[in-house]
Amino acid sequence: MKISPIRYNYNQSFLGFRSEKDNENKGFVDTINSKIPTSFTRTQVAGSVLFAVFVGMGLRHGKIKSEKYKNLKLSEELEHAKNKFSNFIENSLTPKDLREKIYEKFSQKIAEGNLGYDVSSPPVTGLEKPKVYPDAFDLPKDVKTNNRSFIKELSIPEIGRDGSFDFNLPWTSQIKVVQAERKSFTPVHNCKTSITESYSESVKWTNDKIARDILQNFYDGHGQTLDGVKFKFEPLQNGKVRVKISGDGTYTPDKAIYLGESTKRDDASAAGNYGEGLKMSALKLLKDSGTDNVKFASDNWQLNYKFQEDSLLGKRVLAYDLDEITPIHGNYLEFETSDKSLLETFRKSINRFYHSGNEHFKSPDFENDLLGIKLLPEGEKGAIYIAGQRFEYNDDYDGFPSAVIFLKEKPEARYLNLSRDRISLSENNLENIARWFTRTSYDNQNGKMVRKCMLPKSEAVKFLRAMDKYWDLTKQGPMNTFFNAVLAMNYDSAIHIKFPKNYVAYSPASQEVVTDLISKGIRVCKADFSYYGMPTIRQFVGNARSHAVVSPSENQKKKILILKEAINVFKKSLKDKHFTESELNTKIFLFDNKSEKEKGLYNNVLAEAIIDNEVSKGFWIDSDYLDKASFSEALETALHELSHKAGGDESEEFSYKLTNVNKAVIGQIVEDVQSRTEIQSLNKLWDEIGS
Repeated sequence: MKISPIRYNYNQSFLGFRSEKDNENKGFVDTINSKIPTSFTRTQVAGSVLFAVFVGMGLRHGKIKSEKYKNLKLSEELEHAKNKFSNFIENSLTPKDLREKIYEKFSQKIAEGNLGYDVSSPPVTGLEKPKVYPDAFDLPKDVKTNNRSFIKELSIPEIGRDGSFDFNLPWTSQIKVVQAERKSFTPVHNCKTSITESYSESVKWTNDKIARDILQNFYDGHGQTLDGVKFKFEPLQNGKVRVKISGDGTYTPDKAIYLGESTKRDDASAAGNYGEGLKMSALKLLKDSGTDNVKFASDNWQLNYKFQEDSLLGKRVLAYDLDEITPIHGNYLEFETSDKSLLETFRKSINRFYHSGNEHFKSPDFENDLLGIKLLPEGEKGAIYIAGQRFEYNDDYDGFPSAVIFLKEKPEARYLNLSRDRISLSENNLENIARWFTRTSYDNQNGKMVRKCMLPKSEAVKFLRAMDKYWDLTKQGPMNTFFNAVLAMNYDSAIHIKFPKNYVAYSPASQEVVTDLISKGIRVCKADFSYYGMPTIRQFVGNARSHAVVSPSENQKKKILILKEAINVFKKSLKDKHFTESELNTKIFLFDNKSEKEKGLYNNVLAEAIIDNEVSKGFWIDSDYLDKASFSEALETALHELSHKAGGDESEEFSYKLTNVNKAVIGQIVEDVQSRTEIQSLNKLWDEIGS
């Protein structure tokens, strides 16, 4: 639809006659009169005025830019019209009885009030047939998986009032125990590290982070599952509780002592990275949990962390004893604590990892080699897992609502930097995870670099189908952010889908239009679905309404009828050459440029053409302007808007179209006495209505 708003400030008479409100334009007409040779008859003068005013009006409002054209071409046409008019004689004017008959005919038609169209229903424009893509995928009916359907919720016992707890996760076939090759070492005692006790204050770790990082080592030791891990909390007579957590994996003592010596850094499927978590956990337990030592043991070694005075600094530093022991099966962590809340945190943290009883991983709605997604009822607590380990979202392990996302491996650092893997995720991270999921590569095809999405098209279609509840335009929330980022990856329309006929992608439309579509069973989806071949609102319903329709009053309805009759008079000169029959049978709709809806965008617009593929479908006119405009102003506005079928206000095509339309109309009035009389009768009827 071509938008052609105009800002009129009409102040001239039209067709050589005036209403009372045209008197202020006397100077303009007198200026023209002063330039006409005195040898012209009175009728010739009138004709010249009529022609000059009309052409002058067309020049001003048509925005013809060429001075040469205005001064030469149009002046030639003016002279031609004057010569034509000189053939008339004064007594050729229409007899009074005929004028009265014409007036009565129009008066009766106006009184009948039959517009011939519904003034509350603007014409639909911009309709397009949906494109058919031969490579389009059928939309799957259901893509929900049965993966890990064996999972049953793990029944984890409560911790006793005295702190007692004895729980072993089941041994399953999913366990793949990691056994490190035994290495020789030299036992040491009271070996001081460079980590001071006060350094623990800079490590902002809660009990949640301590528990998670300790369990992370057992998780990776069992091949990325917590299955088979054993928990035993034993109350002691000193009021503390001895905590022992054990598993079947083994590792060497250097991994428990040195930072950066973890074997997991280059393993994308491992939960850990640098081995920092085990050391920092020991530091925080010694500082904040009421324990004197933290013991780690595996295979043939045992390590005890403790605080020890340092004479150089005069401060306590983290120190350790490393001893060789009789080989044991697997590994364990042991410490005593008086912090009962830490015990409960360990219990809760069991479900912050993948295991055969964590239902977050059961039968996801979508899953491929990179990630899985499980949608939950609205408001239910979900989670984000990376390499099987739950991450905080907005500083809350239960902060991700209504869905579960689990990444099977750690994304590259450019998408998600987990070099210190205790970050809390945010919406920005969700968008980056989506980019990782849909990351692209480029192939050189005949010297041209072609973008290729790493996510196979068929899997992308399955993902979209699984996320059906997030298609709606109004959907909100973190999962919606993730979905939007994935949806946008098809910006080059590489993937096409066959959608149901009642699905449309949002395109700019009023809330009124959207609400109406939804009430009729149309599903309004996110705008980016248009990249996949879904028709847009505009393609589906066209531009049915760019303004809020104002119902005309009786007087306004009469004025609309008068304008339509005036345009009908000019069919003799305009039909076929300039406009079609249906274009001349124009439809006029009212809007209020001062209403809240039009405020800012249309408050200076008095009229706007309705154009569809270079065909005029009518025009909008401001209701207040219709009330106050003279007949000549309103009629010129109508011809102006009809001419916009050729282009916008500033276009050369429009300027020529309006000039030629004005020329044809003037010629008809000059040469056809009845047309002139009919226009005069309509002008009289207009003035009788008033504002």
